[in-house]
Amino acid sequence: MAGFPSEKKGNRLAAKAKKPRAGIPFDKDVVAKLIPKHFGNISRVADTLGSCRGSIRQFINRHPDLQEILIQARERQLDELEDSCFTRAINTNDTTLQLFLLKTQGKSRGYEQSEAINSAKDIATAAFDFIISKQDKS
Repeated sequence: MAGFPSEKKGNRLAAKAKKPRAGIPFDKDVVAKLIPKHFGNISRVADTLGSCRGSIRQFINRHPDLQEILIQARERQLDELEDSCFTRAINTNDTTLQLFLLKTQGKSRGYEQSEAINSAKDIATAAFDFIISKQDKS
């Protein structure tokens, strides 16, 4: 079945996942507990329930409170990843990671991601320096 974890491909979840069963209704409370447990990964929720991802997605779309739980689970995952990245950038002196975090999280302090903006600043600075140097020679 497409999308179902395969033991042949080395997927560790394949042995634990239930085989899909058509027509079995979902319990809203169970889905609400599984979403945060699997950090908003709908495929893992579907594997646990023995269903397909599309069925779970449709079920979540019909229930606004489950949609909110999904959003919150994914936001929590991003918060955890950010915390991990910040900790790693500080503790390991990973320069590439530090620069990435400064360019993405430090925009309000003047760190820029866009090369076009940096190039425009360089051109403006060079033009200003040229004008100043011409005035000094006069």
